[in-house]
Amino acid sequence: MTTLRYVFTLMGLMGIAGLLAACGSGGAPSVSVSGSGSGSASASGTVTDFGSLFVNGKKFETENVEVRRDGVTERCTINPITTCGLKKGMVVTINGSFSGNQHTANSVQQRDAVEGLVQSVGGDGLSLVVMGQTVLVDNTTIIDNNISGQNILNLVAGTDNVEVNGHIRPNGIIQATFIEKKLVGVTPEVRGFLSNHVSGSATFQIGNLTVNYRGADISDMPVPNGNNWDGRFVEVKGTNFVSATTTLIATKVEPENQGIGNVIDEFEVEGFVTQAGTPTGNSIDFTIGTTPVRTTANTEFRGGTVDEIVVGAKMSAEGRFDGSTLIAKHVKFHESVRLEGDVTVSGSTLTLAGLPGVTIAVNSQTEFKNTSLGSLSSSDHVRVRGRVSGTNAVIATRVELRSADNDVDLQGPVQSITGSNLVILDMSVDTSTINHFESVSGTSMSGAGFLAEARVNSLVKVKGERNGTTVVWQEAELED
Repeated sequence: MTTLRYVFTLMGLMGIAGLLAACGSGGAPSVSVSGSGSGSASASGTVTDFGSLFVNGKKFETENVEVRRDGVTERCTINPITTCGLKKGMVVTINGSFSGNQHTANSVQQRDAVEGLVQSVGGDGLSLVVMGQTVLVDNTTIIDNNISGQNILNLVAGTDNVEVNGHIRPNGIIQATFIEKKLVGVTPEVRGFLSNHVSGSATFQIGNLTVNYRGADISDMPVPNGNNWDGRFVEVKGTNFVSATTTLIATKVEPENQGIGNVIDEFEVEGFVTQAGTPTGNSIDFTIGTTPVRTTANTEFRGGTVDEIVVGAKMSAEGRFDGSTLIAKHVKFHESVRLEGDVTVSGSTLTLAGLPGVTIAVNSQTEFKNTSLGSLSSSDHVRVRGRVSGTNAVIATRVELRSADNDVDLQGPVQSITGSNLVILDMSVDTSTINHFESVSGTSMSGAGFLAEARVNSLVKVKGERNGTTVVWQEAELED
């Protein structure tokens, strides 16, 4: 365990370095995340919109900004017409500054998770294998229009090359945020956690890909010795991918984001939790991707509680980076679905009493707490986190066994609104019988005010109690 903690700490320090080089101040904090004052600012996450550039929903002004993508650097002004090669769903690191509520970018760097040959495509259209990397696709993944029908089932395994942007899970699987076909200029490359390093044969693995680095530029890596590279997060580029053996002949291997030590006044990171400690009150140390994060008694939690910060959870955190750790002003849980109730198990599918018609799929990536799929019994009370996979279907990312009670929770994107009725996961909820409403900030509001703010696709949680087969809904909350 000591070794594991060391590896994750090292990766965390490496992971923020690319952010720090361009914007760290190194001095006392001059701002708070609320938007007062001014200082350095950085964000790492997905492009969510244009009109300048929005990363994780935050707007950065991008006049004559340095943009690095596919090994090319250019000066460019990003707007809805000229996006400088960037597209929604791409993963970027943006460095700059802010003054009050205005953020200004100095540089933007796009990084894909893997680029190379498609080896196989899942028959359900929800996964593919690219150069030895398993890539998961869901309803949030943006498929570029250069893929026929914007459907990965139309990719030709063994022929087509793609570029995949996304977040790397703790097990090395890539959760795709953007996929496009590469028609020209394919450079086989992959980023991920390195394993099975054998210095004698100059090989290691990332996922199911074998990398042969004999003859490659490894000048930024430690001198190879036995398996001393294992656990590092690296970027590998090559010229020749051998599909028959799933082997990449590398031209360069380098650690991802080197350097450490500067302070960032306002820093946001998005990704999957790769390490999590044990909470003490509202305080916990954990890692998002490769970035160490710490919550305190003053941290605001959005969409979840401190005990739900577990390995594999998708989250974002924003606060001040003190030179080694992001001290979180707020953290946000990104799995949009949250359900609670008494469970019925049928193979790898769960249903909850009081939520008829909502089907919950469990797979090998689902994390269980206090139980396992085989240990669940009918009428066990569970809390489920997951993501939407259909009109009334959910893929579970976490299932937690809870104490028995009659509570029923339903959280998800609103599908339609008719009068006082909301539809979430095909479940109709009549809000006219609810007597407690909360805004995104957690303050009480009227039912009329709630309905005025609710929108189709906005995230809403309703809570109630089950009486037989009927749920009496008691609370409704707008979620961020």
